[in-house]
Amino acid sequence: MDLAEYLKRINYQGGLPPDIQNLKALHRAHVSHVPFENLDIHYGRKIVLDEKHFYHKVVREKRGGFCYELNGLFASALQMLGYQVYRVAARVYQPEEESYGPDFAHISLLLSLENQNYLLDVGFGSSFPEPLLIQWDKVQEQDTVQYVLEQEEEEYITIQRSYDQGQSFVPMYQFRMQPYQLQDFTQGCHYHQNSEESPLYRKKLCSIATAAGRITLTSNHLTITEGEKRTKIVIKDEVDFRDKLLEYFGIRIPFAQPQ
Repeated sequence: MDLAEYLKRINYQGGLPPDIQNLKALHRAHVSHVPFENLDIHYGRKIVLDEKHFYHKVVREKRGGFCYELNGLFASALQMLGYQVYRVAARVYQPEEESYGPDFAHISLLLSLENQNYLLDVGFGSSFPEPLLIQWDKVQEQDTVQYVLEQEEEEYITIQRSYDQGQSFVPMYQFRMQPYQLQDFTQGCHYHQNSEESPLYRKKLCSIATAAGRITLTSNHLTITEGEKRTKIVIKDEVDFRDKLLEYFGIRIPFAQPQ
């Protein structure tokens, strides 16, 4: 992995010594310049858990990826910069079912720095822009969104967020503070690419944070959020989807037709 090329990809121009301010800036730079997207699942390209694959796709092809790819690449970059990073398994809350999906369906990162533990995640889709301090039942606010971590039974830690100044919190996912290797997520990666139970299998998605909010493209809609303003545009067909993908994310689809 060429660290300089990765930093150029995320347009990072800050300091490199491992400290909390640089870590926050790196995290925010990644989520602001690399989209979360699951397009390979829908266009016939197999996703493999390999750091060289992540680097080629995200840095060389100027693509995005989903959790294993984005957090996998981010972890590699942080380790090269001297950070102590651990990969942890998570299960994502599914609002339609009002329950959690399977373990290892999501990968997050833990990092120890300056005698504190932090949760990092640049691969959730609508993730927090900066690392969250691992502390219980204390609200942490970032860009008007509030987050809180709670200790649950069976050693799970639940992260919840609120878009209405704490009036209501909705779960994002649960994880345990147990480190894993990248290959431990092989079954989870297979699940997202092959199971109709996976939300990522059911529809195309590409989303990125912006200075004003977020831009999200799905199979059916383009949604542009700027503060409290939300613009929603219907996607007419596959050609329209690809046009919007190129216009808003700079991604061109040169490979197979969708399955």
